[in-house]
Amino acid sequence: MINVLENDVLKIEVNSLGAELSSIKTKKDGLEYLWQGDPSVWGRKSPILFPIVGKLKDDEYYIENEKYELGQHGFARDMEFRVEQKNKEILEYKLKYNEESLKKYPYKFLLTITYELKGNSLNIGYEVKNLDSTDVYFSIGAHPGFNIPIMQEEKLEDYYLEFDKLETVNKYQLNTENSVSLESIAFLENERIIPMTKDIFNKGAIILLDVESNSLSLKSKKSSREVCVEYDGFPYLGIWGQPDNSPFVCIEPWYGVADFEDTDKQYKTKKGIQKLEVSKEFKANYYVTI
Repeated sequence: MINVLENDVLKIEVNSLGAELSSIKTKKDGLEYLWQGDPSVWGRKSPILFPIVGKLKDDEYYIENEKYELGQHGFARDMEFRVEQKNKEILEYKLKYNEESLKKYPYKFLLTITYELKGNSLNIGYEVKNLDSTDVYFSIGAHPGFNIPIMQEEKLEDYYLEFDKLETVNKYQLNTENSVSLESIAFLENERIIPMTKDIFNKGAIILLDVESNSLSLKSKKSSREVCVEYDGFPYLGIWGQPDNSPFVCIEPWYGVADFEDTDKQYKTKKGIQKLEVSKEFKANYYVTI
């Protein structure tokens, strides 16, 4: 089921399957900013990553010597969420553990995703509540894809990404098994700008672990159209698109990361894992500003 939320500036659509953001348009001209999920390129638009971010080595992990299996980015993106609240200001979706989820992930949880429009900004909120009698471990992350070009007469090379602070940071990349390589590569040296080039994603996603900035913007050299993703508090950031002239770029704030290639597959000590005590709630949010 698709639900619509709009104000004087923006109109968004959200699919109850995966609580996935499906469209961001400006009301004035109907221009679409979100990638529309062409299955021949990448069939998703803005999936919710839960209870893992990225891929587990061999698609498996262990809790108390018990083996579990999970596909890349977890199961939330493929599950039907319940619409809990819908009005002129907010859309709220909930996903509660069930028999199916417990087979893959042995924790009792309640996941809430909210969408709220404020002027030309979309506030996307995450809440994880521990419903279990033991500590719950999880990761959660965003994966929104934005069209490149935004304006039809432009091309990918007209665009660039810009951090809000100068960055000196290395990047990590995935190996052939989609595990994170232990070796990092020099990426930015007191710089803000990442130029969009045809080959920028030819070696896969760019994974950043030590970013100082709180936002990353997609900008054009030829127009004033831009998208800013603000992610204050998220410890990891992924940037991804297709190889060879990608028609989109994903800006991905994460509380978690794919398995590193030296993983021991123990879930509770996995890099980036979050620990949530009994009856406690985890909250995070990020903004997409057009």
